[in-house]
Amino acid sequence: MSERPLLLQSAKSGVIVKGKSSAWIRRTAVAVGLVAVLVGFADVATRIARRAFGEEVNFFIFGSPASAVESVIAPAPPAATAAGAIVPARLRVPSLGIDAGVEQVGKRGDGAMGIPQDYDDVSWYMFGGKPGGQGNAVFAGHINNSRTRSGVFANLSRIGIGDYIMITDAEGKTLIYVVREIQVVPADNAPAEEVFKTSGPSQVVLITCEGDWMPEERTFDKRLIVIARPAY
Repeated sequence: MSERPLLLQSAKSGVIVKGKSSAWIRRTAVAVGLVAVLVGFADVATRIARRAFGEEVNFFIFGSPASAVESVIAPAPPAATAAGAIVPARLRVPSLGIDAGVEQVGKRGDGAMGIPQDYDDVSWYMFGGKPGGQGNAVFAGHINNSRTRSGVFANLSRIGIGDYIMITDAEGKTLIYVVREIQVVPADNAPAEEVFKTSGPSQVVLITCEGDWMPEERTFDKRLIVIARPAY
């Protein structure tokens, strides 16, 4: 009885087929080969997708399980639990992992807004607008301590349009804002009147340093301004 090898190209292995059962074995081998080819194609496609879109991509050739569908649908905004003006106690930016305490501040001797004493906190200008009320609720934070210690807003430049900012009071009531504008302006030409306005629609404004460090002035030459409006 003769023997003949049947090579499955995708699997790169030889299979010896004997006797009368050769027909169904041949069909089974061909089916296995097709599955291997398809799986191999899916793997290649997945590798290409990951290279193009990053390691977190969920790419499926022959179906999208629930986790894949959820990954391409924009997450719903978190639920707000307050209405009207509140006195802020914590500020969170989930997309950046920021969860900071809020220090209430006024003006410094030079007329500028006070800064937080703790590099992990943000300061809120308590003589301006309140979150949920009219005008701008202004928060400031450090990016670092003369480039040696990271501050709460060290990564604020990575924030994006559509990111959420969550403001919570001491009782746990929360307001949700969504980022609508991002500006970088010269430090000596920041639009103070616009930033600190106390009338008009409710907005949250985040401010931090940006640009190059100026040793003589002991500050950075630009300011990053993030403007967010109510999500609801």
